[in-house]
Amino acid sequence: MTHVKSWTWSVVVGLVLLAGPAAAQRLPFTWDVPGVVGVVEVSVPVISSGIPVKLSAVRSKEKPEVILSKMVDRFALWGFHIPPMAEQPQFLREPMITAIDTRAFISYTAILQPNPDGTTTVFLGQADLSQAPRQQSTVAPVYPGGAGLMQTEMEGARTLVYSVSARQQEVEVYYRNELAQAGFEEVDPLVFRSSNDEIALKMGPAKEGKLSVIVVRRTVSPDEVRPSTD
Repeated sequence: MTHVKSWTWSVVVGLVLLAGPAAAQRLPFTWDVPGVVGVVEVSVPVISSGIPVKLSAVRSKEKPEVILSKMVDRFALWGFHIPPMAEQPQFLREPMITAIDTRAFISYTAILQPNPDGTTTVFLGQADLSQAPRQQSTVAPVYPGGAGLMQTEMEGARTLVYSVSARQQEVEVYYRNELAQAGFEEVDPLVFRSSNDEIALKMGPAKEGKLSVIVVRRTVSPDEVRPSTD
């Protein structure tokens, strides 16, 4: 118990730094960690950076790679957005995986800590992104009224996720205008490019009739081939 508690705040920091559309039909989501031999519940939600984070921890007899594979399958089964493993941010030494349900606007993260006795402690985090305080983003402009901003950064790419009470067509018009003024050209539908950066937009339904907006910005080389407009 003491060992698990000593990890809580480090895990929270990793969880709130993490943040596609979800189509889960079975709510609420439940974890399914293989080989569980012990459970430690965190009784009250933790608030970190203004975001409510529900934490729990289990101990499994399985190795991290087995649990990781199970987590990927579980997230996929529920239709959550899972960034490619090469793009999964790793804010701690321990391997971690995150997925986002953009319909409910909740992120789910598993952090795997190997133990000397051969077991694995799995920290499970569930963050309500809709409760995050509004903030500005360095990735791209935010549609007026956007809420629950979550931003991740990795080498060469940054991702912004938020929700807004607006129609998709209105958000598209907003970004076309804003990005054109910033020197971006739309080279594909909802894909904009400047001399140094590319911004791609993806939108889908979120909870309470809101719209989920996902913005991915990556650095491009000057000689990178531009998609043909023919």
